[in-house]
Amino acid sequence: MSMPFYVDPEQLTKDRADFSRRGVSRGLPVIAASSADGIVIIALNSSTSLMKIGEVHDHIAFAGAGKFHEYEALRLAAVRWADTRAYQYSRRDVSASSLANALAHAIGEAFVSAPKPLEIALLLPEVGQAPELDRIFSLSFDGSLSDHGTFAAIGGVPDGLAQRAFDSALYEREAEAVIDFCVRELARTHADDSIHAEIALLRRGVELRSFERHTPVSMARVERSHL
Repeated sequence: MSMPFYVDPEQLTKDRADFSRRGVSRGLPVIAASSADGIVIIALNSSTSLMKIGEVHDHIAFAGAGKFHEYEALRLAAVRWADTRAYQYSRRDVSASSLANALAHAIGEAFVSAPKPLEIALLLPEVGQAPELDRIFSLSFDGSLSDHGTFAAIGGVPDGLAQRAFDSALYEREAEAVIDFCVRELARTHADDSIHAEIALLRRGVELRSFERHTPVSMARVERSHL
C-alpha cells in the first residue's frame, strides 16, 4: 500500500496564494471612487459583451477582476442573497457590509478546500447620503475583506494610483471629473485599441436603484486625446 505524499500546510497555502495572486494581477484594473455625485466605478475591459460591473441592489454594485466566469458566479450569488434578504426582512437590511461578509466566507472556503483556488478580486461599493458615508469593500482570492472608505482599486493597477487619487481629493469633485481623472490614469499603462473603459455610477440621493451605466470609452482614444 503506497503512502500518501506529505505536503507542508504552510507551503501549500503559499503556493495557492501565489497562484491566485498571479491570476488576478494579469487581469485588467477596476476602480471605485467616491465623488460628490456618488460612487464612480470604472473597469477596463477587452470584451464588448461581458460586463465586469453590475448592479446588486438599490445602493450596492459589484465589480470583479480576474477570471470572468468565477466572479460572475459570485455576482449572481450576491444578487440572489440581496433579493432573498430584502424579501425576508426589508430592503434597508441589505448592506454591502453583510453581503461582503457572506461572500468572504464562501471565497475563503473555496481557497481552503476547492481543487483550485479562485483567481478573483472583488469590489462591493455602497453609496451613502454623503461621501463620508460611502463604503467600498474589497475581497481577495482567500476571503480577505477590507473596507477602503472612498477609493479602492483591484487588478493590474498602475503604481501610485491610490496616492494620486488621495492627493486629488476625488470625493470633493463631480462624477464627470472623477471619471476623467481615473480614465486618464489608467490610460498611462493601458492605451490599447482592444480595451475600453466600462463605466458606472451609484447616484447619490436616489431612494431606489441608484445604479447607472455610462457609455464605454476607448482607451486608445483617451491616450491620443492627451498627447
